Amino acid sequence: MEAQPVEPSALGFLLYRAHQLARGRANQAARPTGLELSHAAVLSTVRSGGVRSQRELGATLGIDKSTLVRIVDDLERRGLVNRRRAPEDRRAYEIVLTDAGEQRLTEAGELFSGAMTGLLEVLAEPERRQLHDLLTRFVDQP
Repeated sequence: MEAQPVEPSALGFLLYRAHQLARGRANQAARPTGLELSHAAVLSTVRSGGVRSQRELGATLGIDKSTLVRIVDDLERRGLVNRRRAPEDRRAYEIVLTDAGEQRLTEAGELFSGAMTGLLEVLAEPERRQLHDLLTRFVDQP
């Protein structure tokens, strides 16, 4: 029997449900650190060093300006990042990870990883690799 074609809307719904499941489990696991995935995405991107300004950060993460400002405000209140005027453009702000931010991100990262490992237990290692490769190709399309 020949496999039926995949309905695009069904696939879209599965991707949405997978996102909800992964995000919920990760956020629940990292609750002791006070970080959610949105916080970790900002902290990780800042830590990578390639992005400095709030504008670049929002563009890189695909986060709208008002949402990003709320996240950065929250992280700054907690002492996990600092904002400072960009030396090359005094109108722009750089986001800088603090030592406390680095430590909290490391703690949360371990908890996020554990949550994802638990979710992925339904897949054999070759299937995990295949899922990773397929999702990487999917999100890297032009």
